[in-house]
Amino acid sequence: MSGALSARGAALEALGRTGRGPPFLRDELHAIFERSDLAPRDRALATQLATGTVRHRRTLRRLLSHLRGEPGGAGAIQPALRLILEVGAFQLLFLDRVPDYAAVNEAVEQAGRAAGKKAAGFVNAMLRGVGRLILGRDPDGAPARDALPHPQGGVVRLGADVLPDPQENRAAFLGAAYSYPDWLVGRWLEAFADATEAICRWGNRRPRTFARVNPMRHDAADLLRALRAEAPDVAEGPRPGSLDVSALGAERLETLIHQGSLTVQDPSAMAAVQALAPRKGETVLDLCASPGTKTTQIVEAMGEGGVVVAADRTDEKLRPIRRTIAERGLASVTVCLSGQMRAAAPLSGFDAALVDVPCSNTGVLARRVEVRWRLKPKDVPELVHLQSALLAQAAASVCPGGRLLYSTCSLLPEENEGVLETFVRENENWRARHQELILPGPDHDGAFWALLRRT
Repeated sequence: MSGALSARGAALEALGRTGRGPPFLRDELHAIFERSDLAPRDRALATQLATGTVRHRRTLRRLLSHLRGEPGGAGAIQPALRLILEVGAFQLLFLDRVPDYAAVNEAVEQAGRAAGKKAAGFVNAMLRGVGRLILGRDPDGAPARDALPHPQGGVVRLGADVLPDPQENRAAFLGAAYSYPDWLVGRWLEAFADATEAICRWGNRRPRTFARVNPMRHDAADLLRALRAEAPDVAEGPRPGSLDVSALGAERLETLIHQGSLTVQDPSAMAAVQALAPRKGETVLDLCASPGTKTTQIVEAMGEGGVVVAADRTDEKLRPIRRTIAERGLASVTVCLSGQMRAAAPLSGFDAALVDVPCSNTGVLARRVEVRWRLKPKDVPELVHLQSALLAQAAASVCPGGRLLYSTCSLLPEENEGVLETFVRENENWRARHQELILPGPDHDGAFWALLRRT
């Protein structure tokens, strides 16, 4: 790849290689960055353009369809030009780093290279139409038929009604405004009513990077002071022992991770192990342990004492756990396949177990940008069946009096309370003690956890 690759070019290349299945967008961006000479600033812009375009895809396509006089969808625009238009429209609506004329000109040049002079003229006309439709940013405004929600708050005022009527169909309005499928918004409206719009809004935020300080190596306050000497905007995180390291350079952060000083983890994800409260001397199972983030958190919670068995279903999933354990020299961790975990357990069973199950990821849509388009209603019952089986598998390995922590990063009740209630009803020797649903917010993702005890 030549050194002339632009941030916008990198974004378009990554978008063109991702779709309904793997590879994922961030993996493609990483691969492009590895073989290009884009500066860190341009890498950040490419990531913002690509992820923002995917997040807001439905809204962008509705706006472009409005300009073409179509009732909805993206029309018959060829895929390469459609991506150029979507990236350009996202930039005009929601970013101010690059002047509008420069964004339009680059899009026109890309269209010309991709499909010729006629295509360049079409892209030029469409994006200039977008520009004419934008009346300006209102930081205090609320979404309406002529006002698109801005990811940083407020709205972008438009010169026409582009969105559906919220009085006629609330799910369709929120879905089009915030760019989610109607079925998912409908589920949230049933479960959370007035909180649904906030869920939609925070799912479109640019997520910050948080990290957990390893207390076996650092005092969190001391490490914060040291990092602030390098990057003054590093700050305390919302949970004890966490830091907001968004301002820290990528290379420096990577070094701290490999040293075992920090582990990147969202604050909501930290809550599960904190609720399990592993104690020194215990033997703890971490089922569905890959990539090992919570495994190391369990070790850190127990200090020098205790044993952790980290299990998952394939050797491929165990590979990152083994790498992390080796890098940090954690002799207290045994890594094994899920089918072998009983052989690694004490005769009486584990003192505690964490089962962080595969789920719909509907609480982490700000980070996993493709999920809202890949997830389908039929996928949810299949996930519930798997989650129930994994919960039962973990429960069978826990000793009498032991604790079990079930967790997801889902906001769908059937994956959370539904699985928990069915399990307790079918297993009289288990009692639910505490549970918490964490809705997404400005500085954290969504998550659910439930602590159970075996009688």
